[in-house]
Amino acid sequence: MNLQSIIVTNCIGFTILVVLLISSHLVRQRRTEGDRLVTLVISLTAISCLVEMFTFIIDGQSYAGVRILSKLCNSWLYAANVTLAFLWTVYADLQLYRDRERIRKYYGFVAIPAIICVLLLIPNYWLGFYFRLDEQNLYHRELGGYLFYIPMLFYLGYSVVLRQRAFRQHGRNEFFPIWLFIVPILLGASAQVLIYGISTGWCSVAIGLVGMWMGQQNEMSYLDPLTRLYNRNYLDQFLIGTQQRKGTVGGLMLDLDDFKSINDRFGHSIGDEALVETARILRNAATKDTVLVRFAGDEFIVLQKNDDPAELQKAEDRIRAELERFNAEAQKPYQLSFSIGQSMFRCDADASADQFLSQMDERMYYEKRQKKQVRI
Repeated sequence: MNLQSIIVTNCIGFTILVVLLISSHLVRQRRTEGDRLVTLVISLTAISCLVEMFTFIIDGQSYAGVRILSKLCNSWLYAANVTLAFLWTVYADLQLYRDRERIRKYYGFVAIPAIICVLLLIPNYWLGFYFRLDEQNLYHRELGGYLFYIPMLFYLGYSVVLRQRAFRQHGRNEFFPIWLFIVPILLGASAQVLIYGISTGWCSVAIGLVGMWMGQQNEMSYLDPLTRLYNRNYLDQFLIGTQQRKGTVGGLMLDLDDFKSINDRFGHSIGDEALVETARILRNAATKDTVLVRFAGDEFIVLQKNDDPAELQKAEDRIRAELERFNAEAQKPYQLSFSIGQSMFRCDADASADQFLSQMDERMYYEKRQKKQVRI
C-alpha cells in the first residue's frame, strides 16, 4: 500500500469535486430536482474522497478509539457506494423522462436493494460479513464486501436500460452521455476491487461526474429551459449536419392557435403551462427518429429523420391524435389547437435551410388562414 499515492489520488478527486460544486453553483439559474441531485451526489462523493483517505491513514493504527472510527468510516464508504448508484439511477430517470410523478411512483421500490444493503451494515459492525478488522486493526474485505457490488452494478445497469427504453420511445438524448459517467466508475471500481491497497474508486466517480457536468453544460446551450425541447441553436446545428451528410429530413412547423387569448384570459403562468403541455403532446407522438424543437414563442418544429413523405404524414397524424386525446382527458381551462405546415429538406445542390423553414411556415399559416375563414 502506497499511502502517499492514495492521499494524492483522493485529494485530486476532492479538488475536482469542489471546483465542480462551485462552478455548478455559479452557472445554475434554477433549482430543479436534477440540480439538487447533482449537488447531493457531488457533495457525497467529495466527503467520501476524504473519508477513504482517512481510512487508509488510520488502517493498522492502535491508538484509543481507532477501531471504532475505522469501522464507522468504512461503513460510510459502503453506504455511500450503493447510495450514489441509486441516486444516479434517479437522476438518469429524471433526465430521460422529466416526470416527477414517475419517480414518486416507482423509486420507493427501486430503492429497496440499497436500503437493505445499508441496513445490513449495522450487524456487519459486529459480525464482519462485509469487512472486518483483525487484531492489528487492519482492514480485510470479506465475501459479502464483494457481493455488495452487485446492487451497485444493478443500478448502473438499470440506468442503461432506462436510456435504451427512452431512446426507443422518444429518440436519442444528445446531452445525456451516460457512458461518460459509467465507464470511469466501472474501471476505477474494478481496479480497487481486484487490487487491494489502491484507491481509485472515488476519484473515478469524480471523473465520471465531470463527464456528466459537461453534458449538462451542452444541455443548457441547446435545450429550451421551459419545455426541455431543443432550441433554435440546436436546430441550426442539426440542419448544417444534415446538409454535410447529404441527408434528407421531413419537417412539421406547428403553431398554437389563439395562444395569445390563453395568456390574456388565464395569465402567463397558464400560458407557460400550455407550452409545456404542447411539448408533452409532441413527445408522446415522437419516435426514435423524431427531433423536437421549440422554434419561437408558440411555434414548434418536428423533424423526422426519414426521406418518405408518407412517414411525415404519419407523424402529423400521431400529433393530431395526441392533441385530441389531451383535449378530451386533460380537464384544463383551455383547449389546444395546432396549425401545421409540412416540408421535406432534401440536401441537393439547391437545398437551403431557410427555404425549408420558409416553406413550412407558409403552409402552416395557410392552414391558420383557412381556420379563420371557416370561423367567419
